[in-house]
Order: sequence, then structure tokens, then C-alpha cells
Amino acid sequence: MPRSVEPSSSRPTQKDIARAAGVTQATVSLALRNHPAIKPETVALVHEAARKLGYSPDPYLSGLSSYRKRIRPPELRATLAWLSNDADGSVCWKNRPAFEAYHVGAAARAAELGYRLEDHYLRASGMTPARIAGILQARGIQGLLLAPQPQPSSRLDDFPFDHFSAVTFGYTLAEPRLHLVTWHQFRAMEMAFRRLLALGYRRPGLALAVETDERSDRNWSSAFRSEQGHHLPAARRVPSLVEADLTRERVLGWFRRHRPDVVLAMWPCVRDWLAEAGVSVPQDTGFALLSVPEDNRHFSGLCENPRAIGAKAVEFVVDMIHRFETGIPAMQVCMLVEGSWCDGTTLLPRNREAGRASRPG
Repeated sequence: MPRSVEPSSSRPTQKDIARAAGVTQATVSLALRNHPAIKPETVALVHEAARKLGYSPDPYLSGLSSYRKRIRPPELRATLAWLSNDADGSVCWKNRPAFEAYHVGAAARAAELGYRLEDHYLRASGMTPARIAGILQARGIQGLLLAPQPQPSSRLDDFPFDHFSAVTFGYTLAEPRLHLVTWHQFRAMEMAFRRLLALGYRRPGLALAVETDERSDRNWSSAFRSEQGHHLPAARRVPSLVEADLTRERVLGWFRRHRPDVVLAMWPCVRDWLAEAGVSVPQDTGFALLSVPEDNRHFSGLCENPRAIGAKAVEFVVDMIHRFETGIPAMQVCMLVEGSWCDGTTLLPRNREAGRASRPG
């Protein structure tokens, strides 16, 4: 039990906690940050002494410490692991522009914070979760960024996360429920839908693969239905096309049956399928992409800001490392990054008011 000790000043200090707990001030400093080098019972003793004394960190000193770290010339002191669960030869994340941009943003922010980002593959030849965890520990790697999983509802039950601070991207990792960073797809769909209505479109339609929707935890289709219900009469609500196998034939069949005046989709090829069928975009029908590639601003639609997502994931995991937070969290925290709108050239104003608003000056 902590001894009863009067604080030496009006604000309790770590020295007061050390006297109360019967440990050194250095032990207090580490225990308050839950450092793994301190025994759990000592950590509990120190936290109890701090609670009884009414201790809280001095925000001004904490801010000064953070400032000193920021202005110190960055040196590559440690490594973060980018951990991929793709099968040999597929490297799924490298084939998707947004995921590759996550990596670019993460690597850049890691360098700014004095880390480097190193790629590792869970399913490399001869590799097992236990073996790769041992390699990472031997290398002194504490922080993991888990790349988006190859499929929705993926599981990594057999990876030993106990010694690592880990953050994942998006909703594709079902178990364990690690902290995650992703973009706010629900709010992004709200933004897109309302932008289309402001441009004068009256019958927006959504065409998605089931996998795309599941990767977003069904935020795309849910937000689209919500916006239809709030803003459109029943007669103008185009049924969404969400198919396990989203093919040209199915998209065109849906388009001919329901005649949306603007189509929202994740795949750029949907615009090509419409054009091949004689539909002029944007003259006949508008087209909005749900994730406009960084290198192709021709499309109108949503910009995911993937480099910012990668950067925020690094900040998240580095903060966890500093707090010695490891293992599977008791409560998952989800950080949502706002998307933005890209005007592009695949939409046209459909009313005079929108046309005047879209012209400069």
C-alpha cells in the first residue's frame, strides 16, 4: 500500500509519488507511462499513489518536451514495419493507387519523426506469424502499420501482438480489433450526394462491387440510401447496384432499366462501359468517382487524401510507442480522415443556378 505523504508543493510531483510508493523517481516516470520494464504490480502501486495524491502531468512541461523533440534534428533512430498479409506474388496494396499512397504518406511522415518504414510480408515463402514476430523483435521494431487486407473480414488470430504497438488501415481486418485509421466514407458519400444535387442532378445512381462496399464496412451503400431517403422523393430513388460480380453487362442492364442521370462508382472502367454503349459522359449522364486517383484529376468525385491517412497512421502508432501501449486494445479507436471534392470534367451543371456558381468570377 502507498504510504501517506503530504505533497511538497501545491502541485504533487513525481518525487512525491516516489516517496509515497517507496520507489525511485525514475521508476515513477516509467510506471506512469506503463513501461513494460516495470513490473505490473509496481505500475499499479505507482498509479494508486498518483491517484491518491491527485497527481496529473504538467501540460506546460509536456508541451515543452514535445517542442524540443520537434526542433531536434531528425535522425533515423528506429524502424516501423509496414506489415502486409498478401499472398506471395500478389502484393495487393501495391496494385491499388490509394493503398500505395498510404505507404508513401506513411514513409514521408515516419522520416519526419525520425523513423524509417520497412516492408515485411506475413505470407512470404517459409514465413509464419511467430517467425516474423521474432524477426521484428530481434530488429528492435516496436511499431506496426498493417496494410489493408487482401479481403474484407480477414483475421490475424495467430500473430502475437503483445509486444507491438499496431495500427491498421480501414475495416478489412475483422480480428483482432486493432486501432485503425481510414477516411470518413459515410461523410464523403454525403458530400458527394449533396454536391450532385447542387449541380442539378435529380436521379443519382450507385454502382459498386460487394467487396468495395464491404471494405468500407458498407458505409458507401448505407450513406447513399440515407441521402436518398432524406433528399429525394420515392419516384427519384434509383435502386443501388451492389453486385458480387460487377460486370459490364450488369452495369449497362441496370443503367438502361433505371436511367440515372449521374452514376457514382469506385471503378473508372464503369465510365468506359457507359461510353462504349453510346452514353456520352458528361453530356448525357454525369459520372462521379468515389476515389479519384492522385495522378488523374480528369474525373469528378471524391479525393480520399490517402497520403494524409498514411501520415496520421504513423503519428498514431508513434504516440502509442511513446506511451508503451502494446497488444490488442481493450477498446478500439477509429481515426477518420475527411475526404475532399475534386471538380474534374465528368460532371456538368444541370441548372442555371449551379452553372453560375461553378463559373469563376
